[in-house]
Amino acid sequence: MNTGDLRKLYYAFGNLTPKGINKHIEEMLEYSGADMDARVWMGSVLLLSVLFGIAVLLFGWIVLELTPISILLLSSVAAFAFVVFSLYLILHFRVEDRKRRIENALPDALQLIAANVRAGLTPLAALRTAARPEFGPLEEEVRYVTAKSLGIGSFTDALTEMSKRIKSETLERTVALFVVSMRSGGSLAVLLENAADDIMEGQELRRQLITGTSMYIVFILFAVLIGMPVLLSISIEFVNMMSSLQQQSAQTSLSGEVGLTMGTPISADFLFNVSIFAIIATSITVSILIGVIHDGKELNGLRYTLYLFAVAIIVFLVMHTYILKSILLTSH
Repeated sequence: MNTGDLRKLYYAFGNLTPKGINKHIEEMLEYSGADMDARVWMGSVLLLSVLFGIAVLLFGWIVLELTPISILLLSSVAAFAFVVFSLYLILHFRVEDRKRRIENALPDALQLIAANVRAGLTPLAALRTAARPEFGPLEEEVRYVTAKSLGIGSFTDALTEMSKRIKSETLERTVALFVVSMRSGGSLAVLLENAADDIMEGQELRRQLITGTSMYIVFILFAVLIGMPVLLSISIEFVNMMSSLQQQSAQTSLSGEVGLTMGTPISADFLFNVSIFAIIATSITVSILIGVIHDGKELNGLRYTLYLFAVAIIVFLVMHTYILKSILLTSH
């Protein structure tokens, strides 16, 4: 299958999605700087997700020998949803990374433009000086604006369009001030310098806020990575000990005196599965909480979920399999 046929296949899958979703993906692709059709991206994601879901279904049926249709279908749908959501998160992270890089370079670019305006350059010529490689994605947008302004497009319209191509409220407000100052005849250099100072002040306040809340993040990470796995491991070992004592004292009167009689003891395997599920759910919740504390956005924290889950599971398994058993053997 050549590239053209594959693209047609992506289009066919992409056309299956609602127009609202395709419009949203189109905006996200534009924000990320990717030159790609939304239906092609959505079609490739859906095709990959369907193939992954089929692979999971066949793996459960052939390798794991699972026979219940409901479990096979549920696992396949879960795999499909996981791939779709994961690929969307990657696109979201690209958008946020591009936004962060542009906002970090914006104060220096504004100061450079203001200095050139004071030197007597026109706003368009001064803006062209900000097309420097060290400004990262901002260089691409500045080149796009200047190239469009030198053609048949208006300079102010091109500036306004640039603010819509980047998902940044800071850049949008700065461009709006830039356009208003040009139209009203105000002191553009002073306005740009003040805007640069305000942006740097806001970034410094944000860094101080992150520093001030870092201790809370440390406590949360300690609880989910160390405290929770250790307590879950101790709970499982406690149930094992209680079950063992109940079996040993089942034929004696001691069980009734110390209250060891239970109708149906809880299975350690059941508690183990519940512990794994609890660790997964807590890792997702804590990741979202870290995203809110650190960046103010829930989705930004989901990039840490796999790392939290992996570390918590390792601590839980090591504690459950080796450390607690070694302690119990030593005490006996």
